[in-house]
Amino acid sequence: MVFLNIVRNTIQPIRYAKQLKTVNLCIIRTYARWVSRRPIAIVNEDELFESEDTTQPQIRRERISARKSSKKKPTQEKKSEKTENAAKKNLFTKLKENEKIVSSLMSNLKSRKRREKNDEIVLEGKRLIIDAIKSGAIPHSIIFNDSSDIAALKLPNEVKLYKVPYTTIQLWSALTTSPGLLGIFKTPNVHKNEPADNALPLTIVCDNIREPGNLGSIMRAAAAVGCEKLILMKGCVDLWDPKVLRSAAGTHFQLPIHAFPTWDEIPLLISEDSNIFVADSTFGDEFLHNYSTEILQTSLQIFDIDPEDLKSKLTVDTNKQSKEDMVPKNKYLMRDFMLKLPIIPYYSVDYTKKETVIVVSGETEGLNFNSYKFLKEKNGIRINIPLVKGVDSLNAAVALGVVIFEIRRQFFKKKSLL
Repeated sequence: MVFLNIVRNTIQPIRYAKQLKTVNLCIIRTYARWVSRRPIAIVNEDELFESEDTTQPQIRRERISARKSSKKKPTQEKKSEKTENAAKKNLFTKLKENEKIVSSLMSNLKSRKRREKNDEIVLEGKRLIIDAIKSGAIPHSIIFNDSSDIAALKLPNEVKLYKVPYTTIQLWSALTTSPGLLGIFKTPNVHKNEPADNALPLTIVCDNIREPGNLGSIMRAAAAVGCEKLILMKGCVDLWDPKVLRSAAGTHFQLPIHAFPTWDEIPLLISEDSNIFVADSTFGDEFLHNYSTEILQTSLQIFDIDPEDLKSKLTVDTNKQSKEDMVPKNKYLMRDFMLKLPIIPYYSVDYTKKETVIVVSGETEGLNFNSYKFLKEKNGIRINIPLVKGVDSLNAAVALGVVIFEIRRQFFKKKSLL
């Protein structure tokens, strides 16, 4: 009996251990099926589990996901804001080749009368448009072909944008090869432009400058030398002519310009004791084009010319009734007009004492008779540019450039001596 009890006591623990292993294995296998499944939510997590090991991974995941979501939200918001702003700025109307909108806009700007009536101008090319915007002018319409040009301009949202084929822009362009960019502006008040800080006491008066390239070159030289103001008299070419704009290279927005005042208004734009000069590139051998007898007779009162002398200097065919045919032989008469003014070489004048006013005229038309009256009343002086024999005259812009850069040289020399 004792032996049987010993055997029983030995076998029973072994059997119990085997049963325990199988139970544990079953539990492990049963639990393994649920490992891949994540609970949707845990209620009262702190009360159910006292162990920190089971909660930390979940807390970490929540923190990491929270960080990711917090990082994603601002970037997404910024991206959406950028796209919205870009969409607003890049909104444009795409037009076909023969749309009426473009033709109506451009036809009004091609005519000087319509342009002046609507108080609008057209600027062609990125450089002119940027110069206008820098001066404070804002376009109300832009016609373009390449979208990259619009991005470089940094236009306000209210500007109307029209994207059209390049052939359409080329059709309305004043250039042989269009840059593909047109801006329509309200006509700027160029007389409000501020002169340069170190501007010279110099005023340039343009009389009968009919060639657009000449006027543009004069404006460019005047801005380069530091002119205080530029005055354009009636009879000059349109200030906003496309060729003037191109040759002036943006100086419309840098130089104070008084467009088309009367000669009676000129004394109000200059100082009373200023020195008046008229640029002359020859010694009195060039004269104005033909004027009618009536104009010449009224001009005699300005320069006190003897009417008896007029008879020997005029040739009139009374059989011809056309005013164009009643042309005086005015070469000698105009010489008398000009010789009434004293003449000196341009380099012999001291321009640093007073304000200088220089009157320059076109080679074809010459000075207006009202300008002669102004020169006489103000004791004007002709400044001559000596030329080599055989050269009749200089281009008006070249002649003016020679004189005004001499003025600048004298001011620099005087400043260096102080």
